[in-house]
Amino acid sequence: MIALKLTRLGPFMGRLLSSDCFDSFLLEEAVISMAVTLTLDGHLNRAFYPDEVWNDPSQRPCDLSAWSAVRPLCHEFIKGKQAPAGFRFVLHLRPDLIPAVLEKGGATIPSSSLRALLLTIRYDGAQASIVTGVSTHSFTMDRSADAVWDKAVQKFLDARGIEYDLL
Repeated sequence: MIALKLTRLGPFMGRLLSSDCFDSFLLEEAVISMAVTLTLDGHLNRAFYPDEVWNDPSQRPCDLSAWSAVRPLCHEFIKGKQAPAGFRFVLHLRPDLIPAVLEKGGATIPSSSLRALLLTIRYDGAQASIVTGVSTHSFTMDRSADAVWDKAVQKFLDARGIEYDLL
């Protein structure tokens, strides 16, 4: 797990909310504080879907909403002349991308042992940061996925011109 301070908030927010830069992620949770606070639970609502969609992995491959599906809503809520009082986005890398990330980075833990590779993006009204995380199904001493994910996130941000400092 690493914490990265985002050094240029405007360009980062443009990439997060107005481009497909983070569309390889799923949304677990979004909390945006403006005049009121908007809280989005990214877990898909079982009651909304007919059985044939809910039970078909080709139509519902994940239990979380794609970031691309909720990004426009978040953008609409945040846009304007006044910056938010704060926000928090908890994003998961799409599960189908995890094995490639682990393999490319040389992780020794199998991808089946992982629940999620996470990004928590926070803004407190003054400073924005990204914290990486790895969620496993059970306790493990193998931290190779953490190191691989930390490096992959830095490479991801570097490739997209997102400036940061390690905290």
